Amino acid sequence: MSVFNVYLLRHGELVQSGILCGRTAIALSDIGKQQLINATKNLPKISNCYSSPLVRCREFATQYCQQHELSLQVLTELQEMNFGDWDGKPYQALWQLTQEAETTAAETTLTLGDFWQDPWQCQPPNGESMESFMERVDNFWQNLLSQLCQSELEKADSLNTLVLSHGGVIRYLLAKVLGLPIPGTYHMTNLDVPYGSLIHLQVFIDNEGKAWSKLML
Repeated sequence: MSVFNVYLLRHGELVQSGILCGRTAIALSDIGKQQLINATKNLPKISNCYSSPLVRCREFATQYCQQHELSLQVLTELQEMNFGDWDGKPYQALWQLTQEAETTAAETTLTLGDFWQDPWQCQPPNGESMESFMERVDNFWQNLLSQLCQSELEKADSLNTLVLSHGGVIRYLLAKVLGLPIPGTYHMTNLDVPYGSLIHLQVFIDNEGKAWSKLML
């Protein structure tokens, strides 16, 4: 049996706060950059590094890989959810629309409040469905597990993997590892992944090539 380490790293604090930041390109603040430096300074030697293409992840991932002579793999599967017409809008304005819709009982107006109550049935206007989001993140995770299984067969040096991504992606991956109900909202409302969080998972590969994972606290 072999054991592999996977480190999930959420991007740091953004230069602009108080907005719904899905696919919107917003850079890290100086504090956010330092958060990532602090989070990664004691990591073991990394063999593989993956990143979301969004600048708040990719910029640091590029620097990290250059410093450690690693090849960076940028994957669209690791992007945050696309919130469509809501993306990049201030939360205050979005919640105001929610309150106005509740006051007027506007049944045809889909709001952010509707989405948080039942994201599986309420797709953001011109945005991504939860099914689509789940499918692409699942695709990344299954490909990663397959690569680790292949590394086990080839006895390759791939013990430690770093993944730079977003709160929504990391919460969903944690839900999978912890066996939380999917579809469901428990992981969205009860798992807090602050800026700059580093989460350690271990992936075990048995002699038959089967993989399973656990959260390391």
